[in-house]
Amino acid sequence: MLSNVVSALASQIGASVQAISFLLSLFIGYPLGFLHRAFIHGKHENIHHLYFTLTGIAVYYFNFGLHFVHPLINIIVIYVLLRVAGGSKISVAFAFIFNSLYLMYGYLQIDQEGYAITWSTPHCVLTLRLTALVMDYYDGKKSQDKLSKDQKENYISDIPSLLAMCGHSFFIGGMLAGPQFGMRKYLAFTRGEFSALMAKDASKEMQNHPPASVGPALTRLSLGLFYIVLFQAGNIFFTDDFFYTPEYQDLRLLTKCAYIMVWGQLHFRKYVGIWLICEGICILMGLSYNGKDENGNILWDGMTNVKLYQLETCSTFKTAIEAFNHNTNNWMFRYIYKRLQFLGSRLISQAVTLVYLAVWHGFASGYYMNFFLEFIMVNTENQIMVLEYKIPILHEINRSPTLQPFLWLVKKILLSFSVSYALVSFCMLTYDKFIPIYSSVGYAGHVIYLGFPILYMFLTRVILTSKKPAGKTS
Repeated sequence: MLSNVVSALASQIGASVQAISFLLSLFIGYPLGFLHRAFIHGKHENIHHLYFTLTGIAVYYFNFGLHFVHPLINIIVIYVLLRVAGGSKISVAFAFIFNSLYLMYGYLQIDQEGYAITWSTPHCVLTLRLTALVMDYYDGKKSQDKLSKDQKENYISDIPSLLAMCGHSFFIGGMLAGPQFGMRKYLAFTRGEFSALMAKDASKEMQNHPPASVGPALTRLSLGLFYIVLFQAGNIFFTDDFFYTPEYQDLRLLTKCAYIMVWGQLHFRKYVGIWLICEGICILMGLSYNGKDENGNILWDGMTNVKLYQLETCSTFKTAIEAFNHNTNNWMFRYIYKRLQFLGSRLISQAVTLVYLAVWHGFASGYYMNFFLEFIMVNTENQIMVLEYKIPILHEINRSPTLQPFLWLVKKILLSFSVSYALVSFCMLTYDKFIPIYSSVGYAGHVIYLGFPILYMFLTRVILTSKKPAGKTS
């Protein structure tokens, strides 16, 4: 009967059954959050672990049936690994390889002709969570003076129980679509340490009350719903199928580019909406507690995956990357990029990180094209910033207060188109679907971002030549 209801709802909205089930599962997190506040808050940590494990598995079963066995197998293997070889380099290598291969096995079960929500969708979140757990325990065995700031904030000294690992993995606020959070933060939450900090100046009676997080949580839920509705409404007019019609082919080049830009920005907001809903669940239960500001107001941004204001107002790739999928990007930076410092090259470290990010998403060629485009786009932006400081007139123009509104608008349009251009391959997945779209605009993004390094080398040589002193040189 429930399947019939979901199918009817999906047909009315115009979405897939899997997508509706997935979205309903996110909404279920809110009543589960209120139940947690009413009956679980303040109880022993094992009761928290058991509650998150049972509710998480139930939601998992609703979406993927008996496939909840896969995360359980993965969790048990990592638990045994920690008991047998935890804290060693071998454990880190084994966890990284095993978790990644198990996720690859999940992707092999998917029809690569299109995106499908299967058990591999939440498993990609679990892969990072379990890999980070092993690496955090490895850091915990090091001397404190050898740890970076990030490592000091996330290391753990003791192996968590199997029940704690299950609760950490099946926590409904982060199981399906993130955000990422470490075991240390999760254990502090379940032990009531956040509640104690929140109620530090309150009476003893107030210290046993659930956190005052309902308002901020419902605000995130409302914003998430707004972005989901925005995507669904916009998708009626800016459809995927229109790319392959004669009407689209007859459009002018700039009109095609504008269509790609709007289409891509709508899809971009779909992910924003999902992450906002997930963040709201984390806030509601209290996991997002992040201390207090200078006025004593509680900060609920500990699980922020989208810096909303920054995302909507940014005009550079750097600020966009910092604002979008924040926790996953931080994970990649902390556990991949920074640990590749021994390679001695930021460019190589960045390339390896993006390759892993593509593999982590799946085998479809669209993922690799997307992250390749992201790589050359960010590199081009860095080169433009270098030129700005080397060419005085560019520096003056970019710093002119009068021109700031115009420059922001130009950069915002270019950023929006570039992100949408890359998202074509990310959303369409297979080359037979995204190549015709790129071809329809003459591979504009590829030409611009692959061609700019040539212009950059030419301009830098001209600048260096012009700065050489006159006369004889050694």
